[in-house]
Amino acid sequence: MKRSLLLMIAALISGTATAQTVKGGKVNTESAKLANKLDTAQKQEGWTVRGTNTLLLNQAAFSNWIAGGINAIALTARADYEFNLKKGKNLWENRILGGYGLRSEEGSRATKVEDIIDFTSKYGYQLGKSNWYSAAALNLKTQFAKGYDYGKPAQSYISNLFSPGYVTLGLGIDYIPNDNFNLSIHPLTSRFTIIADKAVFDPDQDGILTDAYGAKPTESLVYQLGAYIGGRYKVKLMENILLDNRFGIFTNYLEKPQNMVLSYSAILDMKVNKFISTQITADLFYDDNQIGKLQLKETLGVGLTYKFGRY
Repeated sequence: MKRSLLLMIAALISGTATAQTVKGGKVNTESAKLANKLDTAQKQEGWTVRGTNTLLLNQAAFSNWIAGGINAIALTARADYEFNLKKGKNLWENRILGGYGLRSEEGSRATKVEDIIDFTSKYGYQLGKSNWYSAAALNLKTQFAKGYDYGKPAQSYISNLFSPGYVTLGLGIDYIPNDNFNLSIHPLTSRFTIIADKAVFDPDQDGILTDAYGAKPTESLVYQLGAYIGGRYKVKLMENILLDNRFGIFTNYLEKPQNMVLSYSAILDMKVNKFISTQITADLFYDDNQIGKLQLKETLGVGLTYKFGRY
């Protein structure tokens, strides 16, 4: 199921980028059609404030059902706010993402399906009359509550608020032609990994401490200096269907630069009406200092959505 959903998202992205038709002897790309539907004007002067609040629900209920089944319910709340200021050549962008979700099955304890805090603040100064900006950026990423490896029920929690927490400070240039696309190239980036809860060094609670998130049991802060490349692309695939992509790549100059930190996030929002939508999300993450394997999270839900501001 997960693979099918991811393949569908990839196909939508690929189709947006490559589909072509020929009219009047000229190549007419589908991406050009989509670009015409998007707001490609340069950023407006003054404040731009917008936000999305989402409450998603998944449920399965059975009563005397011969084929069998387990009663289950999952509820996820998400908030995504942006506060951006354009004043002359100065551009200040702020975005905060928060999400938390639980799934409960009959006869089992509740498990987490979503847990994220992600705050970004960027300042840019426009270079001439171009779409390039000299930029400085701050990012903070962590989670709300304790995290468990549910495949090991006897084990204690392996993560918690600011355990880990990631703080990234970067300097470089940004390319921002409009509200739907931005690209950041920051060759001078400091990344701090915070471990505020020492219990994550002893998940088995046996007194044997192990390294966690690139930190030794005696450390609460790990410093990395490297380069970061990241971006965001929003595209309207068709009426009431919006795909929001984000990616990031970080490499550490100081140790094993070939072991890059990779992240990708996609939200496919299919609007039913003003307050109801279906969302599919996909998150890919790789960090050699965590488990050294590609991490995948995919969700699908139907629920209530309230947006404000200009999108």
